Amino acid sequence: MTARLAHALSPVLVFRAHSNLCAVPLSCVLETMRPLPTEAFKDMPGFVRGLSIIRGSPFPVVDVGALLGTNGLMSVTRFIALRISETRGIALAVDEVVGVRELDTSLLQRMPSLLHGADSGTVAAIGTLDGELLVILQEGKMLSEDVWQSLGVGGNGR
Repeated sequence: MTARLAHALSPVLVFRAHSNLCAVPLSCVLETMRPLPTEAFKDMPGFVRGLSIIRGSPFPVVDVGALLGTNGLMSVTRFIALRISETRGIALAVDEVVGVRELDTSLLQRMPSLLHGADSGTVAAIGTLDGELLVILQEGKMLSEDVWQSLGVGGNGR
């Protein structure tokens, strides 16, 4: 008798930041929205756009393209509000929200984290600013073209 192993699936929210396809655990996502007004602050790392008020609470806004070290300004079309803790959140500024997908948990574990390509100074700055954010971003994943095609959405995912 051949036993079939059931693959555990994890729901993720897939988004684009420049040419990068990325995913964050759906369990961390509060909502997606159009970009909101953001107030910039002096002396913040380059990947922090500023602060937005989302549903009455302040949310730091992280530019995922800048976090990944991509050159040029990203055309932010969406914010992804994430739960960092019971009382705090953060918004990711991204090019596009592609949608919710279910990915094999073992496959997700093998994919590089969102911070894989970030320089060590950026990772250190995140850790200094907010250790819980660092954990969430390490749970986020960079999706390869092969994984994206295996979802049956086509080569460029659009």
